[in-house]
Amino acid sequence: MDIPKNTPKIQRDPRWWDPLAAFLLLAALLLAAGRLISTGWTYPRGDLGVAQNLVFLGSIAGLALGKSRFSPRFAVIIAVVYGLFFIPWQMGLTLVPDVEWRERIFSLAGRLQITITQLFQDKPVTDDIFFVLLMSCLYWTLSIHAGYTLVRYSHPWRTILPAGLAVLIIQIYDPLLTRRSWYLAGYLFFALLIVARLTYIQQNRRWQQNQTYIPPDVGYDLTRFTFIAATIIVLFAWTAPVSAAILPTAAEIKQAISRPWNTVRDRLSHAFASLSSSVGIVKDYYGTDLVLGRGNVLSDNKVMTVQAPRLSYAGGRYYWQARVYDQYVGGEWTSNYTQVQKVSSNQPDLNIGPASGRVVVIITFTPSDAIATLYTVPEPLWVSRPADAQLITNPDGTVDLASYEATPYLRAGEQYQVRSSISTVTVAQLRKAGVEYPSWVTQRYLQLPASITQRTKDLANQVASGLNNPYDIADTVTQYLRANIQYEAIIPSPQSGQEPIDWFLFDYGKGFCNYYASAEVILLRSLGIPARLAVGYAQGEPQPSPEEGGLSQLGVPQPQLNVVGSDTYTVRQRDAHAWPEVYFPGIGWVEFEPTASQQPVIRPLGQGPDSVDNSNQPNDTIGHGNPVDRPDPEQLRRLQGGTVGLYARRMTVGLILLSVFVFMALCIVAFLIIWRVHYKRSIRELFHVMREDIQNAPPLPVQLERGIRRLGLHPPSFLLLWAHYISLPPLSRAYLEINRALKRLGKAPTLEATPAERASVLVQILPEAAQPIQKLLSEYHTAAYSPFSADYDSARQAGQEIRRLSYLALLQRLLIGLQEPRRAQRSPVKR
Repeated sequence: MDIPKNTPKIQRDPRWWDPLAAFLLLAALLLAAGRLISTGWTYPRGDLGVAQNLVFLGSIAGLALGKSRFSPRFAVIIAVVYGLFFIPWQMGLTLVPDVEWRERIFSLAGRLQITITQLFQDKPVTDDIFFVLLMSCLYWTLSIHAGYTLVRYSHPWRTILPAGLAVLIIQIYDPLLTRRSWYLAGYLFFALLIVARLTYIQQNRRWQQNQTYIPPDVGYDLTRFTFIAATIIVLFAWTAPVSAAILPTAAEIKQAISRPWNTVRDRLSHAFASLSSSVGIVKDYYGTDLVLGRGNVLSDNKVMTVQAPRLSYAGGRYYWQARVYDQYVGGEWTSNYTQVQKVSSNQPDLNIGPASGRVVVIITFTPSDAIATLYTVPEPLWVSRPADAQLITNPDGTVDLASYEATPYLRAGEQYQVRSSISTVTVAQLRKAGVEYPSWVTQRYLQLPASITQRTKDLANQVASGLNNPYDIADTVTQYLRANIQYEAIIPSPQSGQEPIDWFLFDYGKGFCNYYASAEVILLRSLGIPARLAVGYAQGEPQPSPEEGGLSQLGVPQPQLNVVGSDTYTVRQRDAHAWPEVYFPGIGWVEFEPTASQQPVIRPLGQGPDSVDNSNQPNDTIGHGNPVDRPDPEQLRRLQGGTVGLYARRMTVGLILLSVFVFMALCIVAFLIIWRVHYKRSIRELFHVMREDIQNAPPLPVQLERGIRRLGLHPPSFLLLWAHYISLPPLSRAYLEINRALKRLGKAPTLEATPAERASVLVQILPEAAQPIQKLLSEYHTAAYSPFSADYDSARQAGQEIRRLSYLALLQRLLIGLQEPRRAQRSPVKR
């Protein structure tokens, strides 16, 4: 076979340099860095922007090293040397501006030294510079490697897989906003294009070496086909609805694989404790340990909204509980609930034991951030999400619950419901409760460390002097703390070696909720009254809603449940709170409010005609056993159907839109195939025909005007002027700039004025535009009065210059007009 003369020669360059492949790689790596930046894991959030800068610089350096004649070992040395310069340079730019570089470098070194010390001491890292440094080194290495591998070896998978793995790991840690997953989709799109391009380059070199004839358009056609195919693959992969119900085995395998990784992640959590608690990382505000601490300034950031039944008696309030603590030692609380029980929405309520003076409510929570610990209301019986209940099973078969940990965690905006047995107990019931505590209560909730001072115990005895029942003692301790301790959000650290509660009560006399609640628990325990610490959020800002709450929907009698309607509460970070809970036999845990900055809890006395007294009911009336007080299962399913239905509607709309989009894409592919088979013409010819149709189509304003007229309507005046203007020849549109400039500057031309007269007037009021005006006028006269054609590009540029200068002149006039009154005020008045 004869080889055409235009067949390219065999490429002698051993490198695989290709500008298009280099551009695709740079775009893919910038997307990978953009995925990291979108997490917002550092504060200020711009610190992660160094990764994108380093990706750009590293990609250029990697491509250059790949193109160079350096050996791989020497190229690595150069990459390290460049990194030792670029990485500190970029990290130094994140510091305060207008600081000398010598100070910047020492500041970075000092912060890193503190961070490394905290790591070796197994303490939470308080500075995110360590994470920024790790990400900078990672993305510099990824970009250098990708650029070098692309040009030196042309290996597609070694080029794209390392950065793709980084994007995938970030997506696993930051999956909570769907729009961020499109970074991964974009990276996959460019990765497919890179694979196809490198494969073509390798085949093209092989064809040249074998002296195979290569059609001139094969590269263009292959790139275009790859672009279409990659688009369809990515869109289909991201939009195809997949039901999790048909993949239970895959879900089990995923959980089995995730367990060891989660263990490693927890061990590394100290290194990244400084990262922001964004939607990317689920970092609950309360953990298994709680240090009393020094306090901090809380923000107005929205944490969640809660819809709950409205309490009818004045002074009632809700607490949104996250966790409870039972053991206190040296200023730190721990939650020693050793059992983990998996619960789900189809399981029965937890058995909290017989409890009078309580009612069952359904409350809906909508977190504004991703959460793992579910907020509840004391005492929670059931949650609508799968969760791990951290609890202890008591000898009598009841359970003592600490918290619910959602599995999987909840994303921002997801709703969940909690069924709780809340206290509506009266003062009379609490006084009658007695002191017949179960053995598990006294064994677990009377713990006192040896460090509690004698004067703390003496204070408890002094406050309780003359009182003969636990309620009066607890209420008196509450009032004592509210009256004698001043609230302060941020306090200094206690003196070295001093017990924090002793320092809080006798020396400093100020503190915040952690100290108030802990002091009451310790004082009550020293008197033999079981108590524990609960943390979460205070009630927040109520927003009354006209709808009836969960209780009325359940059909339970309103007077018996002591609630009327429902309220919606907006809870913010500043509502973070801690409070004590006291155990009363036959009633359960009851909240008290000793913090002076919070509104007091006011309970009904239980002696008036309007009060609700459930003391005559059997102990299992409210908590368990009585079908009147427990929600009917069918009614509960209808109640939950509101939330599930909302999710279903949202999901349905989204799936419909995505399905329509995928269907349209498939229709386009089918149309292209039918065109190719039926008309025996290439796809390239189809796009050529479409391009000609688009080029020959009337301008958009003209099409809009015609479409409105076909409907029998009169187009608006601005559309008529726009359509007329866009239909004019280029020279006429350029000439109109003279008329517009005159109107703009307050010298609208008359109808009888010639083009030369209009240009002369404009030159007089805008002399700096004399040259473009004369140029435009000359081209206009050439086209109108001579057999020669005008220079349309020159006329268009002159028109643009006239428009620019006229706007500048108008702006100057406005500024002068604003300054003239001030000058008049400053000038002396002649008398």
